[in-house]
Amino acid sequence: PLVASTVRFDLYIQQQRRAYGSSKKGAKKSKGGSKKGSDGDEKSGPVEMTLDMDKMAEQMEHSVGRFAEELQAVRAGRASPAILNGIRVVLKGGSASLPDLAMVAVKDAQHLIVIPNSPDTQRPIETSIRSAGLGLNPRIEKDAVIVPVPKSTKESREKLLKSLGAMAESARVHVRKHRQDAMKRLKADSKDNMTPDEVKAWEKDIQTATDKYTGRIEEQLKAKQREIERT
Repeated sequence: PLVASTVRFDLYIQQQRRAYGSSKKGAKKSKGGSKKGSDGDEKSGPVEMTLDMDKMAEQMEHSVGRFAEELQAVRAGRASPAILNGIRVVLKGGSASLPDLAMVAVKDAQHLIVIPNSPDTQRPIETSIRSAGLGLNPRIEKDAVIVPVPKSTKESREKLLKSLGAMAESARVHVRKHRQDAMKRLKADSKDNMTPDEVKAWEKDIQTATDKYTGRIEEQLKAKQREIERT
């Protein structure tokens, strides 16, 4: 009975913590406390809380999702349209995503074919692919751009694995940045009637979310590394 009561109490505290700083989209987050009115008298009422755990989680999820998309573009010795997804084509007056300017398809196991929507973008597409740092040397053939994809070698795999590590670290940095932003907001909120125990509880929740999303980055990285090593 004592154990059951303790569990119920812990669940109650956890629920109160969630209600304290989270809300549905569009609703204000508030916490107990008091604030002074324009006449200087202390008035009771909720104090807006700037820490939004839901928003922080969405930002971390976005960082992990972007990393997953980047991994899809990494292929060892095989033609895949995803290789070109992240390329920005430099145009007069700006730039645009390659998939927005052309259709990309697999011509055969070692070649991609890029068919521009407009003839005017053919040369900029060819130039942008060549300068994208992917080690690709496209060529123009009639109305298309042909992109040979080099076969996998030990050296090329080592380069890919190294680039994967850099990509994963960049994703981790973004997740940690969202953690830092949340901690700053918590520090500001803690000045309004938050006990040390409440602050520690929020810090633990923030760190738990951070560990969750960095853990997903590690899982995705290891899976892609195994894929590259098998080629």
